[in-house]
Amino acid sequence: MPRQTPAQFYQAEYIDKGYERLDLFKLLADHYPITTALYPGSYIHVTPSFVFSLAVYADMDKRARQFFDDPATLDFIAGRKQYEGDTSITFHSADYRAGLPETDGRFDLLISQYAGFISQPCKRYLKIGGWLLVNNSHGDASMASLDADYELAAVILGSEGHFRLSEQDLGAYFVPKNDTLITQDYIAQIGRGVGYQKSASHYLFRRVR
Repeated sequence: MPRQTPAQFYQAEYIDKGYERLDLFKLLADHYPITTALYPGSYIHVTPSFVFSLAVYADMDKRARQFFDDPATLDFIAGRKQYEGDTSITFHSADYRAGLPETDGRFDLLISQYAGFISQPCKRYLKIGGWLLVNNSHGDASMASLDADYELAAVILGSEGHFRLSEQDLGAYFVPKNDTLITQDYIAQIGRGVGYQKSASHYLFRRVR
């Protein structure tokens, strides 16, 4: 059986499963001056490159390495991009927890989606004033909420095809449902999000220091 093209692989992994999230990244681009993005634990989710002209991806999966090594991947992105000018993509076949060969403070956006506690070891690569897009599936949004280097800037509500951004009533988020003492050590130990009185599908933090 012939190997899938990058477009076919992406289609099967994201579009067919209803989890492309293109509108999520377009929403960010419409609201904030983001042009550069770092996506540790990305697998082959190159959707940010349809919106942002420079993106760096990192993953240890060999299928991701093959995807990014394929010259047809750039052609695929070129056919989907929504900006003028060239596209720059870099892929690191690496464990982001061990460090990446990137310059500190280079990126406008750090993306954390289902790949562990990215907000901590990869914070160094995010600009002061840059944004962390994170969900709480593995507890990384909880981790960021307890980090004084981050400040909650907005929440993303809704789901695929219906995302909307809100900067209102942010103090109502990350209030635990019970009296459990929530610390970074506790979140690291359980490796998942905890129950909050109010939650969102994604959170946008700003790096303040």
